[in-house]
Amino acid sequence: MASSSSSSARLLRRSGASLQRVWSRTDGCIPTSYNILSRRFMATEASIPTESTNESDPCVKIFESRLRPPRTRQQILLDPAPVTTTLYKFPTLEPIQFVKYDAKFLHLPLRRDILHRAVVYEGNAHRLGRAKTKYRSEIVGSNRKLRPQKGTGHARLGDVSSPMLRGGAKAHGPKPRDFRTDLPRKVYDLAFRTALSYRYRKGQLIIIGEAIHPEHSKTRYMRQIMLLNRWGAANGKTLFITMTRRNNLWCGLNMLRQHGRAMKVEDVDVKDLLETGRIVIEQHALEWLGAKHGIAFPPRVKKSKKKAKGEGAVEAVATESVVEGDAAAVAAVATASEAEAAVEALAEESSTEVEAEASPETDAQSTLESATTPPATSTTAAPPS
Repeated sequence: MASSSSSSARLLRRSGASLQRVWSRTDGCIPTSYNILSRRFMATEASIPTESTNESDPCVKIFESRLRPPRTRQQILLDPAPVTTTLYKFPTLEPIQFVKYDAKFLHLPLRRDILHRAVVYEGNAHRLGRAKTKYRSEIVGSNRKLRPQKGTGHARLGDVSSPMLRGGAKAHGPKPRDFRTDLPRKVYDLAFRTALSYRYRKGQLIIIGEAIHPEHSKTRYMRQIMLLNRWGAANGKTLFITMTRRNNLWCGLNMLRQHGRAMKVEDVDVKDLLETGRIVIEQHALEWLGAKHGIAFPPRVKKSKKKAKGEGAVEAVATESVVEGDAAAVAAVATASEAEAAVEALAEESSTEVEAEASPETDAQSTLESATTPPATSTTAAPPS
């Protein structure tokens, strides 16, 4: 006990000496850095105002940067970072480029309850409800009582429309009705994006950067593609989603129902996204689904080539930024400096060629003019003497 008390006393003396030295250096004023570092911050304490801190002190800046709390789960869910997807080429699956999409489109957490509500909603909407039987009033026949109420030894019986008789009515039979149920639009959109996010997380969403259009419509050709890419029934069926009907793809998959099927993007439901092994979808179809279910995409930029009109007929590459849905296209030259330099260089070459061709004619004309015209005389009057 004595040793421990002596060591603690020694430590107290050292700390007191160091504080006394600091006090003497600052003339009785504790520096701002010591004031900040000496405080013990808790979660309930208010943040320190930045006006009173010394901005020139690097220790203060480092400490304040460390005081910034990390992003909470709520902040991450409200503003997540975008996800990167790979665009492939069909049918070789060669990577073309990387594209970033909003995390609220392809990186949502799995919500089984919302997916279940969407699947039930779609199933109820697809039910026809055409089952119908006849009431007693709809049976064609006489309303006469078939036998007397008493005295026959048999059970009492009414007319021919009785449900107990063959050809009679159906007791409590089904009638045409509507099975559709209500589901908020935002919940259904969230279910669509959740299903796509589930496929993306499991690596079962294959995005094709171009149109899925096989070279041949033969079943054998499409079967080879399915086997080479492991898209067949052994690895789970494959769903192909395209913007419009691709005849070669539809004809090739017509006899391969056990391996996969093709659908247009406007016919796809949440159940279709969940029941197959993987999804092979075109980029335009994927963005169409996102735009339909609550995701805003930037306007797409299309590139095209134009010929610049001029004396040398110079080919200048121009890019047109075409906003989809707008009536007029906004044209903008991407490489203006290079195009202008090429035009100037070709114009200089053409001008030098023209001068070289016209030089003998100009020389002959100048010699003729000098021979025919008399020497010029001075018309200015001599100054007075």
